Amino acid sequence: MEKDNDLLIIKFTTPNFLRTLGSAVSIGRPVLVEDVEEYLDPAIDPILQKQITIQEGSNIKTIRLGDGNIDYDDLFKFYMTTKLPNPHYLPEICIKVTLINFTVTFKGLEDQMLGDVVIQEKPEIEKKKNEIIITMANDQNTLKSLEIKILKLLSESTEEQILDQDDLIDVL
Repeated sequence: MEKDNDLLIIKFTTPNFLRTLGSAVSIGRPVLVEDVEEYLDPAIDPILQKQITIQEGSNIKTIRLGDGNIDYDDLFKFYMTTKLPNPHYLPEICIKVTLINFTVTFKGLEDQMLGDVVIQEKPEIEKKKNEIIITMANDQNTLKSLEIKILKLLSESTEEQILDQDDLIDVL
């Protein structure tokens, strides 16, 4: 699809990944990142979220990539592929990108089409779903941090002291 536009194919492990990506963003060259794992480098978040800024007094668009701002060309397109058979991305990633599964079953395709209809017909429901997904992820993180804190407090106390420690009882 992007063959005529001089598609740049790179991996997260490519030397000078951010510099290569930045030059493609500046000149409007499409980029395909191959072999993406379930973890994404946070440095590409501004691209995923399209955090484009327009400088005052001019029509120059810029985007923050790495440590600095670079010019943004509207012809730039960003694609990612994975070889994982059934990837499970964090909810924070899922709301930033459009996932396309080329190994979809008929039931999966039906569910995806139903989701698209909901987005078109009732966007407020889709917005609420995304908010719930983010809330669930935050709650999972809170639960994990509480679990770690409880285990730490329990491991630091002796059997005789467990009932005497007010902070441990409050956390529990």
